[in-house]
Amino acid sequence: MIAILARVKIKTDSTSHFLEVASKLVAASRTEPGSLGYELLRESENRYSFLERYVCEAAMEAHKKTEHFRIFGRQLGDYMDGKPEIIRLESVT
Repeated sequence: MIAILARVKIKTDSTSHFLEVASKLVAASRTEPGSLGYELLRESENRYSFLERYVCEAAMEAHKKTEHFRIFGRQLGDYMDGKPEIIRLESVT
């Protein structure tokens, strides 16, 4: 299993727009073949994390090529304050 933790900081006063677009990305990503889970978590007022889990590397790579990832990911960029911090994790058991 592959897990991705994508931590993002969002611009002040963009929370509602960010959450609207992020919820669409989460809903679409959960339906992908090979997706074990896709969640949006709140860390603090302007900091959120996407927690993504995939059965394998191929499923993770396929996610990056989906239309919804490209469209919603581009839109989310308008609300982010800097680049996301991406942490990749792999199951060991």
